[in-house]
Amino acid sequence: MLRTHRLRSLLASAAAVALVATGVGTMSIVETAQASTGSGGKVEVVYSGYNDASTTNRLTTQAPKTLAPLANAAAGTSTIAVDPSITYQTWEGFGGSLEDTSVYNLGLLAPANRERALNDLFNPTTGNNFNLMRLPIGCADFCRDAPNYWTYADNGGTPDPSLATFSIQKDIDNGLITMLKRVLEINPQAKFYSSLWSPPAWMKTTSSITGPAAGGTCPTDGSAPRVHHGGSTGSSVDYYPVLAQYYVKYIQAYKAQGIPVYAVTLQNEPNITMPYPATCFSPTQLAEFAVVLKSAFTTAGIATKIWGLDDNEQNSFPYADALLGNAAANAAVDGLGWHNYAGTQVWQPSAVEALHPGKTAHITEITNGADRLVEYFRNNVSSYSYWITQYQFMPGPGPGYWQGTSNTNPDFYTPSVVSFAGSSTTNQGDTSNYQLNGWYYSFGQFSRYVQPGAVRIDSTDRVNGNLTNVAFKNPDGTIVTVVVNRIPTSTNSAVQNTPAAAIRVATPDGQFTDTIPGDTVATYIYTPTTGDTVSTAGAVASASATSGAFTATQAIDGSSTTAWTSGTNQAAGQTFTVDLGQAKTFDQITLNGGSLGGDAPAGYQVQTSANGSTWSAAVASGAGTSSLTNITVPTTSARYLRITQTGSAARWWSIANLSLYNSAQGLLPLAGASVSGAPTSGTDVAARAIDGIESTRWSSGAAQASGQTFTLDLGQARSVNALELDNARNPGDQPRGYSVSTSTNGTTWSSPVAVGSGAAAPATAAANGASPTTKIAFPTTNARYVRITQTGAAAGNYWSIAELRAYNLAPIVLPRTGWSASASSTEAGTSTANILDGNTATRWSTGAAQAPGQYLQVDLGRITQTTGIDLDAAASTGDYPRGYTVSASMDGSTWTPVAQATGVAADVRAQWLSTDARYLRVTLTAPFASAYWSVAELTVWGTPSTQPFGVPLPRTGWSTSASATATGSATANATDGLLDTRWSDGAAQNGTEWFQLDLGSAQAFSKVQLIAAGNLDNSGGDYPRGYEVYTSNGSGWTLVAAGSGTGNVLDITLPAQNARYINVHQTGTDGGHWWSIAEIQVLR
Repeated sequence: MLRTHRLRSLLASAAAVALVATGVGTMSIVETAQASTGSGGKVEVVYSGYNDASTTNRLTTQAPKTLAPLANAAAGTSTIAVDPSITYQTWEGFGGSLEDTSVYNLGLLAPANRERALNDLFNPTTGNNFNLMRLPIGCADFCRDAPNYWTYADNGGTPDPSLATFSIQKDIDNGLITMLKRVLEINPQAKFYSSLWSPPAWMKTTSSITGPAAGGTCPTDGSAPRVHHGGSTGSSVDYYPVLAQYYVKYIQAYKAQGIPVYAVTLQNEPNITMPYPATCFSPTQLAEFAVVLKSAFTTAGIATKIWGLDDNEQNSFPYADALLGNAAANAAVDGLGWHNYAGTQVWQPSAVEALHPGKTAHITEITNGADRLVEYFRNNVSSYSYWITQYQFMPGPGPGYWQGTSNTNPDFYTPSVVSFAGSSTTNQGDTSNYQLNGWYYSFGQFSRYVQPGAVRIDSTDRVNGNLTNVAFKNPDGTIVTVVVNRIPTSTNSAVQNTPAAAIRVATPDGQFTDTIPGDTVATYIYTPTTGDTVSTAGAVASASATSGAFTATQAIDGSSTTAWTSGTNQAAGQTFTVDLGQAKTFDQITLNGGSLGGDAPAGYQVQTSANGSTWSAAVASGAGTSSLTNITVPTTSARYLRITQTGSAARWWSIANLSLYNSAQGLLPLAGASVSGAPTSGTDVAARAIDGIESTRWSSGAAQASGQTFTLDLGQARSVNALELDNARNPGDQPRGYSVSTSTNGTTWSSPVAVGSGAAAPATAAANGASPTTKIAFPTTNARYVRITQTGAAAGNYWSIAELRAYNLAPIVLPRTGWSASASSTEAGTSTANILDGNTATRWSTGAAQAPGQYLQVDLGRITQTTGIDLDAAASTGDYPRGYTVSASMDGSTWTPVAQATGVAADVRAQWLSTDARYLRVTLTAPFASAYWSVAELTVWGTPSTQPFGVPLPRTGWSTSASATATGSATANATDGLLDTRWSDGAAQNGTEWFQLDLGSAQAFSKVQLIAAGNLDNSGGDYPRGYEVYTSNGSGWTLVAAGSGTGNVLDITLPAQNARYINVHQTGTDGGHWWSIAEIQVLR
């Protein structure tokens, strides 16, 4: 048996030195490069109180902060390090439910007040931008007709397997369809997903829509209300195919009303039965239905996503294993939905994503406080839905099962997002008017600022006990960090009297500080100046000194929870070296200390090399700062970089994550830029369009007219290929027409590189303030000056820009697998398939002169987040579209315009706000008699997808052993592919436990992943408090990694290994938790 070797002294030392303020050691004689970070950029700040008891701030704008160069944290200040180089899940949307109770209550409002309420909820410019809403398929528990619940094909209880009686007329009569259409007018980006509570009674074994009076967990004795499924339910019929057609007809009926259905969940809470609409599915039954439903969707040409589970956290793993562990069901299901009524931590999505990468996680039902929302989002959740938009205060009176229920839980009586004006538990209030409640404001701290298509980025987890946070990078490049200051409690409505907290937010762009009031949600938004992250994939790191297995590899593994550490006090001459594998261009290095943030270098200098042996003079020098150290260097292209310690300190030197940035790629810094506008309105000067604050603007001060200009001077020649004109909260002030030209000297201007019309929402929405951002794309140009000339006119609107952003983008190109294309006409000898074949020598062509109405359409095969398109005419240089509109659709029926422009060259590019679509259609809007319209290659751009930790090794021939095994568990459970089984050691963690894998033969790998099992109360936490990883080929063991456990999913990156045996030692102590493994994966 392997002898345990622990680094307890290291862990204790690291924890201690993390609290030590950084001192300044011996400085290099090389002058520090001029910093580009902390250059005075502004940070927008918005506060809201946590709940209805905290009313001081209600989406209240605070004085902006200024990004300053990094400095060590002041005493009593908690640091949150934000690291955009480490990314997680992509954001899909924020919203709630529009079930019948909400529709009923909103319908009682006076028409003008209802219109205001809908805009407060959904308007992306003036409201909360709720953009992902849950709908019931038939009656939910909150239904105006309770207890006379209904479905779309009741037929008096008589079986109707052909669904001849199917009708959504109830949704039309009750006002739901009208309301959804208005929501789409107000917010064209809004999406709807739908959940079933019960199918028609005749489909069920109990012949009842509702469950029994005594609700609870679904029994297994045959009395549960289930859908007839042959022998599985003791039935002579199988209604799963009929239920699948019920879904198909629902989606088709909504499509006919102009309402696409983005996703469906398989069943609301499939393991519970209640005296309202409820249906039970065992995990196996739900997986079987998922396969049937997917087949029906495929046959009907429906791309609507399918989400499983849709239940509470304690049911996560049985359903996840059945739905995702089965190949056919896995192929059918796109993601899982969670509720949180058990009240425990929702960590299970991280475990599911680790074992099944690519499957998305969603909170599909619960109204919870911002502290819990942060928890959800930090556990890989991609969307959030509160439950109930408007109900009357409970207990009733009011529609729905729960309205008359008595409950001692104080949260049960809190108001919904919207309620009647002046309402309370004893007063119904004014049913013709409404009020916005605490939930509205705390939810708005997220929904108004985190855009669909955003990617979550790394940030320090809970600090100071009370401070939680989550950070995102939006598609437009802006960074949003939401910080919650709230004493932890399971009760949202409790008055906690949380003390104010001083924070320091450290970023690659510098830092800002704030003091957040107690029981407050704070949102911070800033525009970064560092450009894109430079990939370090495939890089190799080494160091002059390393403590045990805290290897240099762990500083470049894309994680802030693992680290390299020197194992000895800082001294001049220590080095950390990275071989990037090939020459890469960068101008900033950021060192993230992770949990060892106090181990910043006392002094440093940076050198680069092309070959790893001949080194440049120092390109930068300075002293590190706690948590993050930003090192700005002159723009450098090199394969190797070396950081040399030039100071000394009585602490080790540690790096959790090293990242590189290139400010010439991505969102371009405008710190040295200047702008001018002609004309300009008073104090709305041009400089306000690049001040980083969306509440300020440049404005023309006159009605839009052809010839008005706005000019950007980048300060030096840069590569640029895209602009964004953000109108923020200036409805209707987008340019009615524009032409973009560039210049190297500000005198001689190019021909237009882009011509088009400013983004305009439908007229009904524009009238309410929904004015989307105008995005402009064009072929990469090297220029110092960019001029936008107004070519349209609008007598009733100024031309305004709240924020102008310039980019040199390398768009994320979506893979074209499974795509198809069609067109209004095709020239003989060409084909629409040619635009997807990767060959610019082939093409599609109209075969006729360009004319309005001609179109080219691509079917992406599945609903995907899209951001742009590239139409390359290649050799047919004159066959570009003279005028066109791009529209997007989820169902091929309801189309939303996302871009409109005029082609000016063979390579036509268009960008838009992240939009979910299966179909994209480009339609000509202008005639041109002298040319056909031809496309050689069509490329679609999208948002980043979560990258898996690695490629798992097949488990064939593996065997397992452990230091001890609890009764009822087995070591083999850790490799059975199931999250609902586990190995446990059966005792509190004491630092002597081990778990061993025999891979059967020597294999190449570089990563080990431990997925913890939940303990008996489902709260998780059985991860190792410390660990060491050893490998062997049968004759001696090599220590290859060490660290501290930080959560229920532990990703461990190793130096490249070729070994047969892996032994993981648990080196920490925790009297309250066993060590358990649900799954262990070994990855390449």
